[in-house]
Amino acid sequence: MNCNLCDSNILERNTATFDCGHCFHLSCVLSHHYSTLCYTCNTDNQTLPNMGLDRQVAIRSGISSKIQQRQLKPIEMTSFMGKIHRILSPLTPQATCFADHVYHNKKLSYISINGFAPSDAVQERITWSNISAQYTSADILEFGFAWTHMIGMGITPTQLKKFTWAQQKRNLELSAEKILQMKMSIAELAALKYTTHQLVELGFTWSILANVGANVETWRLFGFRLEDLKRYWQPSLTQWVSSGFYDKDRLSHAGWDMEDVLKTLPNVTSRNSGRMLRLAF
Repeated sequence: MNCNLCDSNILERNTATFDCGHCFHLSCVLSHHYSTLCYTCNTDNQTLPNMGLDRQVAIRSGISSKIQQRQLKPIEMTSFMGKIHRILSPLTPQATCFADHVYHNKKLSYISINGFAPSDAVQERITWSNISAQYTSADILEFGFAWTHMIGMGITPTQLKKFTWAQQKRNLELSAEKILQMKMSIAELAALKYTTHQLVELGFTWSILANVGANVETWRLFGFRLEDLKRYWQPSLTQWVSSGFYDKDRLSHAGWDMEDVLKTLPNVTSRNSGRMLRLAF
């Protein structure tokens, strides 16, 4: 079998085979700037050709080459009317930017091998809503999007739900500090449905949560038991008081069970008898 790019015999190793079955020398595919377009039947499978033992090396080499070529070209600024034309035009003859590929529903693997990286999406001011709505969490992470890119593109707490707990911890390496970069409210944090253990693992201390707005009323949004708050955060008497847990009216209005309250909260001793505690034990 001969390679249609160089017309030389194809050996078993160092080959690239497309889904359509056509096979080429790996070096020939790379020298032709490496695309998903089969050079024989012109069928764009939009998938990576099978490159055997050298697949990972070929992918990295091809992507790196495309990125270097594109970065050497000056950035062309699109005028306002040009942007309107792109939106109204049913077809863009040739995708020239990251947004074009996204608009035409190209896979992230396809966008990657054409020399685009997450930083290009940030630079083009693509919103995270467009990325989140179109691609799976696995594809997003495989492409290389990191938390800094997501913040720069305007990720919201609701869109964070797309990622599993394992992906948030292992891939995004999230922490309380990073999560709060979304400028979220305590209600939005509660809506993420983290467990007590997960919040503690992320680094959410009682003080951090109080600064965000956690108090006797808003703690109810998390659905935790009062004894869970005591076990996982071990707040001091001062912290209990500051959060309103010694205000009988607020406790009752928030819906806490008074029997659990009396059993869980620290007793008031003579050392703090001078404090203005409205809850009578």
